[in-house]
Amino acid sequence: MKKNQLPSAFVLNMETNGLGIARILGRRKIPVVGVDHRSNQPGMRSRYVRALLCEDILKEPDAALETLMEESEKLDEKPVIFPASDPAVLFISRNRNKLANGFQLIAPPEKVVESMVNKRLQYEEAIRLGIPMTETFYPSSMDDVEEGVKRLRFPAFIKPLYSHLWYPVFGVKGFIVKDAVELKKQMAKVFEAGQEVMVQEIIWPPGKGFFNAGAYIGRDDYISPVITWQKVRQYPPNFGVASLAMSCHQPEIAELGMKFMKGLGYRGIASVGFKRDERDGGWKLIELNARTWMAHELSDGAGIPLVYLQYLDLIGKPKPDLKDFRDGVRWWDCMSDTDSFWRLRRRGDITTSQWIRSWFGSDVCSHCALDDLRPMIYHYGFGINAMKLIVNLLKMKIDEDDVFSDGAQVYTNSASENIKHPDIDIDDHMS
Repeated sequence: MKKNQLPSAFVLNMETNGLGIARILGRRKIPVVGVDHRSNQPGMRSRYVRALLCEDILKEPDAALETLMEESEKLDEKPVIFPASDPAVLFISRNRNKLANGFQLIAPPEKVVESMVNKRLQYEEAIRLGIPMTETFYPSSMDDVEEGVKRLRFPAFIKPLYSHLWYPVFGVKGFIVKDAVELKKQMAKVFEAGQEVMVQEIIWPPGKGFFNAGAYIGRDDYISPVITWQKVRQYPPNFGVASLAMSCHQPEIAELGMKFMKGLGYRGIASVGFKRDERDGGWKLIELNARTWMAHELSDGAGIPLVYLQYLDLIGKPKPDLKDFRDGVRWWDCMSDTDSFWRLRRRGDITTSQWIRSWFGSDVCSHCALDDLRPMIYHYGFGINAMKLIVNLLKMKIDEDDVFSDGAQVYTNSASENIKHPDIDIDDHMS
């Protein structure tokens, strides 16, 4: 290590999420090692990253662990390790004792990490802690379905407990059901396939009222300031991930989010999502993300750099005294938001001028940065992916995301197969 050089940061998974981590740290002169088994990910092209091709942490975890440990041994000081996907969180948690010999790390309690795989565990913890939730039940027989229908408001959706087992069978994230008849019909398919699911009310109205709280809980009882933000739009519009997000003060969300994190004994960076149900005016839990999230660069732009705070905490350096964040800082994902806009325009929910005004002059873009252009160029496929998106949107006949359309299902992809967010591997916001 060069004289006065800070310890390196290893980032596992170099899609949008990992790219954001790399830029936040790289701009502060911190050496970043981007770790992925795919060389074509946008973060691997960043000027702030030394790319390290590694074995797939899902398929070859032992080999990946060995590679990481070998790399850490080459350095004079222990590097810091950051997960940028759900599988990366699971990998670090399940190998935390071995990784601690070569890396500075912080990980949530194992029970919290495992609840990312089985959402029932997360919701049971929420109930224990008094966190408000939408009506949810876990049927294992048609009798359970009959009983659950009595307290369910429709529309609702059927959501797997184990997404990685569900998707190979059904090819979608879940099923939207509009009434009891449709619920029973779909549940018959679920039981036949031997899948475990939850049935949840859709928090009304779909696609609106999403807010999140994010914070870092570190060593020696350190807790960062809480930042809250709104998902102004998401992709797809009703059941997706943020395509346009904006920082805004929402004290109720900050309080609920910290109540959940502290009650879990959480450590590390996390965000907790809530949605306001217009039927009763109450906030309802969506989920806890036990890592940075898609739009996390927003926190840096708004003045609460959670990634940098975690890095300083783990290397034992003083952290800045931060009090508050700036409202109105916007994060934008161009391609995803274009897909979202097209669907909303078809439904009559937005005009072209409204859409342009909403993102014009955004403070942070998911891939585009004037000081780091290569990730954007490769993400757009030198323009080819953007053109494919436009063609596919023009050809779109059925909007699978529209809760009012026939046969609506919660899909993982959009009109364009070129927009993918596999860093949302285990689950994402779908209420």
